Amino acid sequence: MSEKRRKLSGAAYKKKAHEKQEKQNKVLLNVPKLETFFNKTEKEKLCHTELTEETEVEEKQISVADDVDKNATTNLPDDHVEDDLSSQDFQHDAQTIKNASVDTDNPQKDSDPAYLLDTDPANWIIDETLRNYVAQYGYSQNQNADFSQTKRIYSNGATRYLSPALFVRTLLNKEKKPRAWLIYSPVKQTLFCAPCLLFGNTTSFSNAEGFNDWKHSFERVTDHENSNKHKECERLLRARSRNQGRIDQKLSAAIDEEVNYWKNVLRRVVSCVKSLASRGLSFRGHDEKFGSTHNGNFMMLLELLAEFDPFLANHINRFGNKGSGSTSYLSKTIYEELIQLMAKKVSTAIVKETKEAKYYSIIVDSTPDISHVDQLTFIVRYVKNDGSAVERFLTFIENPGHKAEELATAVFTRLSAYDIDIADCRGQSYDNARNMSGIYTGLQARIKEINPYAEYVPCSGHSLNLVGNCAAECCLEAVKYFRMVQNLYNFFSASTHRWKILNSFSDTQNVRVKSLSVTRWSARSDAVRCLTKFWPQIYNCLLKIEQDEFEKASTRSEAEGIKSQMECLETAFLQNLWDFLLSRFNSVSKKVQSVDTSIIEVIDLLYQGLIKLVNDTRDQFHFYEEKSIQISIQKTYEAETSRKKKRKLHFDEIQNNEIEMTAQDSFRIKTFNVILDCLKSKLIQRNDSYKKINEKFSVITELRHLDAKSVREKSKSLQSFFSLDLEDSLEDEMLHFQAHCAEKNLGNISPIDLMKFLRKNELDSVFPNVDIAYRMFVCTPTSNCSAERSFSTLKRVKNYLRSTMTEDRLNSLAVLTIESEVLLSLDFDDIIEQFAFQKARRKTF
Repeated sequence: MSEKRRKLSGAAYKKKAHEKQEKQNKVLLNVPKLETFFNKTEKEKLCHTELTEETEVEEKQISVADDVDKNATTNLPDDHVEDDLSSQDFQHDAQTIKNASVDTDNPQKDSDPAYLLDTDPANWIIDETLRNYVAQYGYSQNQNADFSQTKRIYSNGATRYLSPALFVRTLLNKEKKPRAWLIYSPVKQTLFCAPCLLFGNTTSFSNAEGFNDWKHSFERVTDHENSNKHKECERLLRARSRNQGRIDQKLSAAIDEEVNYWKNVLRRVVSCVKSLASRGLSFRGHDEKFGSTHNGNFMMLLELLAEFDPFLANHINRFGNKGSGSTSYLSKTIYEELIQLMAKKVSTAIVKETKEAKYYSIIVDSTPDISHVDQLTFIVRYVKNDGSAVERFLTFIENPGHKAEELATAVFTRLSAYDIDIADCRGQSYDNARNMSGIYTGLQARIKEINPYAEYVPCSGHSLNLVGNCAAECCLEAVKYFRMVQNLYNFFSASTHRWKILNSFSDTQNVRVKSLSVTRWSARSDAVRCLTKFWPQIYNCLLKIEQDEFEKASTRSEAEGIKSQMECLETAFLQNLWDFLLSRFNSVSKKVQSVDTSIIEVIDLLYQGLIKLVNDTRDQFHFYEEKSIQISIQKTYEAETSRKKKRKLHFDEIQNNEIEMTAQDSFRIKTFNVILDCLKSKLIQRNDSYKKINEKFSVITELRHLDAKSVREKSKSLQSFFSLDLEDSLEDEMLHFQAHCAEKNLGNISPIDLMKFLRKNELDSVFPNVDIAYRMFVCTPTSNCSAERSFSTLKRVKNYLRSTMTEDRLNSLAVLTIESEVLLSLDFDDIIEQFAFQKARRKTF
């Protein structure tokens, strides 16, 4: 502690710095100001010199601007084209000019240049100095002048005055925007347009007398501000106001040139991102070096474009492989940012369309991804402005949970995040899982507690699969048949040698077998259809393998087992029966998976059509039996050749009282009828949930068959249920619309086509309540197949090579891939401009 301190304490340092600052302030107080070295005459000369230099610079800039405008009209390269100027932007700049203007009622010092401007536009002497002056300091509109002197008497004796409301523009949505370009002249008592007056656009607002037709003032002012010449003058004034009075004009011009350069680079980068993301392709490779064969799809695509684009080729040569710390806009960091921005814009466009459509439905389903993380897909269905129904993907929700309460929380949170009102939801469609479809505590029940109008529609595709799956497992013979079909595929696909032998049995086409699918009944239809088509070739191939002594004993034994099962008459019978049934199920399944399928079509195809088909098939046992005998090796049923078991009789039974069924009757009753009866009962059971919705909208689905009384009754019933959406005039509108459809011979088209007809012919204003009713009906989904399609994209985007992908990147790529139609229709120039402006100063040469 006795050692002498080597450093000052903190307080000592602060005290020393304070004393130093006081000394500097005393010295500065004794230094004379710069103005004392110049007299008034010298200051005026200096000001005139500065204005002259600014005028010369402005002339050069105007010349460049004119060249740019010419280039823009001749479609020259993008880096020579200026951005379009919206009217809103100019209003903002004009308001800024107005705020910067000086009120001449207040005395100004001689050193203030704004004091030199005459507030009356009639006294202006137009030259470059005045243009630069107005662009830099603005002008006064003289809105506070006395307009009582503007009296004008017309030939009919009417008296008109200038209205102060003329200085404000009221938009269609009731917003008010100031007309900053209007100036009142107290001397002439007329109005002038400042931009047109400055840049020589000869109109009634820029001639020597000005405008004073107060009777038609609002019409004439509107026509003038919408004219192209006026907008061009506004653009020139704005462009000049940006650069006048700035000490960094050259620096600003350099930055603008740099921004244009990077905008051209970004246009090419964005195009590459759109192309790769819309197809779900990967971006990154093993390295990020141009010229490498392992640099990934993004750099490969840039290299391909560079072969035909000198600008991009030059940019890659200069900045391509400089490494980290050097700006090139070609690295993964840049395109990852662009992916996020583009995905956000696509999602915003979808949400905007959903809000404009007002009524929508939700489709929700979940599946685990490659990294064993549960992903809940969220899809909305709505009606576009042209009347067509669309189902759009919004996002994947990570690990929401499997309980109905957790799923409901995830749905409500997501709708709130997108600012979509749950009260406008008119439908919900899920698979038949209990946590989703439960009528008491399931997801659909929890949503209905908040919004009773959100009608639950079970997925018609899943329902059809469940019907077929139940029928395939209802009896022993059906189970054995489908097991044989799968064993047949497993046997041949397990060895390339066997597959080659199978293909050698036909010279014209390859003989093939297909596997069954647990979830997709279309795959089962394909497998059964292939077996029907190549039945004799497959049987002969199995026979050849069985008799080949060079094959393994296990292989020969397996071939013999499958062959012997194919020889049975029962197998041939089920082959013909399932081939017919599954082909019909497959056709209906593909139809109901379409987005354009309505509920009435599901009922007609899925239930009424299939139920009638099953009923008719039940009477065609002998037809299938005769057809099966033609392809079967055995011409009798297996029960006829097998030993019959005799039941032991009790002491009081008589042998003659027992009835024995033939093998044919036994197969018909225990197999054929069981399969068809199971199909019919399950189809009828699934029909109830769709009937309820169809009855509610029966005035829409049955409009062409109803009389006037029925139309009124059903319209009233629909209106009473949706009393907050439909007016009492729905009855009259529906009758009128029915007559109009009959006149146009539109009786046989679907409700979705009628919705398109309404919008195409702009009849939604004539029949507004009919339009609302059709929108609510059309936006109701019939299946959640769009959710299943999003899972296919999920498996491609997040595969085993990208299993560690973050949730944000997954959602961004999924939106860009699934909604590629929206992605390719959007313009990303605003993102490019904003991105380039923010990054411009980072360029290194």
